[in-house]
Amino acid sequence: MFAALLPKSAPFFAMLQEQNGLLRRMAGLLVEMLEDPSKMDDVHKEIAFLEEEADLLHTRIIRALSQTFITPIDREDILRINQEQEEAMDCLQSLSTRLHIFEFTRVRFPALQMARTISAMLDLTRLMLEGLAHRRDCHKTRAFRTLRGECDMLLAVGLAELMDEQQEVTPALIMQILKWSQAYERMSMLLEQVNTLAETIEEAVLKNV
Repeated sequence: MFAALLPKSAPFFAMLQEQNGLLRRMAGLLVEMLEDPSKMDDVHKEIAFLEEEADLLHTRIIRALSQTFITPIDREDILRINQEQEEAMDCLQSLSTRLHIFEFTRVRFPALQMARTISAMLDLTRLMLEGLAHRRDCHKTRAFRTLRGECDMLLAVGLAELMDEQQEVTPALIMQILKWSQAYERMSMLLEQVNTLAETIEEAVLKNV
């Protein structure tokens, strides 16, 4: 009977994993957007819809933290993971909006491959969160660093290609170079945020597993 009177903890791991699922779905849509630019308008709308859903979940997690006395791990870790995932989704939506505005008719391979690799990096964060929830050793540092290295290489190649265009310099070409430079900058920001998210989860794993 006494146990029934103790305060119950909210399902924080389930909520964080749900949030991670939204993030990974958005990353998958980003890949679709770059694989087929003709779908860019519809995909951008779907990403925006998911981001709105994620905002509500982000707020729900914060509210649950403010109302819960007992948490499965330090509340600071829950708050940080929640925030880093939210910021990754903000970066992702910002990138998709920029791509949508620019209306690219041809997608550069390094950008597409970066999106695919970032999506794979987020799949690793799913495994890390699942391991944290079950108190399992779920370190993915080596795999994550490998994928991060691939992204860094792709970014360097993509930027080098922009500076090495073998075409007559025209206003249209200059505009395309500027647009792709901004797109790569947004992809770099997303990459950094995903890396920060992984480090945040890793810290929580080290403390609790």
